[in-house]
Amino acid sequence: MRAFGSIIQLISLFSTVSSAGALWGSLRYSTHQQQPLVSVGNQQHSVMDKLVPAFLKPQGSASGGDLTTGDDRPVVSDVLPKTKGINIFAQLTRDFDSISSRLNDGSRNITVLAPRNSAVQSLPRKPWEDPEDYAKLGEVNAYEGNDGKERARDNLRRFVENHIVPISPWPADEEVESLAGKKLKWTKEGDKIIVRPLRSDLKQNHGLTRESQLQPGSIEVDAVAEKVANGEVWVLNGVIDSKSG
Repeated sequence: MRAFGSIIQLISLFSTVSSAGALWGSLRYSTHQQQPLVSVGNQQHSVMDKLVPAFLKPQGSASGGDLTTGDDRPVVSDVLPKTKGINIFAQLTRDFDSISSRLNDGSRNITVLAPRNSAVQSLPRKPWEDPEDYAKLGEVNAYEGNDGKERARDNLRRFVENHIVPISPWPADEEVESLAGKKLKWTKEGDKIIVRPLRSDLKQNHGLTRESQLQPGSIEVDAVAEKVANGEVWVLNGVIDSKSG
């Protein structure tokens, strides 16, 4: 009986050790899996710091106001931060109260043309920089002092507003102006959706063809990512130039 009791104790001890080992292994695996999420967050924070200097960031977070759809349906402001691959642009929309409020307004439809993170990061200049500012004022003075900071902030706001169209649904071939006044339309080419900037200095009675009225820089829509109560979120593989046309 003593031998049998010893065997039972050994089996119990082995089970306890095995369970602890399994638990430790799962904790190690879980910790290993979570580490990339932390590094991605830090990397994202670093990217935003490089794109938008501290003096351009709002002192308080944009609240977006209390405008809603009047029910529990999600609006663009709910889904934009959750849409994969566009969190740089999503963050920029929250830096301006007027834009944040518009995304949260359930009574006015919009189409957000959100460029991918990679498209924003590959720009030859920061979203708040304008070559004309450098040409007129020089690289040193363009964004110095209060006037320079305000100039940079206006450029950044215009960059964001050029990617928001005050209509949804947006029919194909229908010309509309972005919130910043950029004339745009989209066309279908096979299975692809192409957003096309238009030249604002040309009128239809000039006798020019549609193609001759197009600006360079047509952009492919990677996906229509979200459709909600007050509009849609389109993911772009490029960036709409901030010039008004």
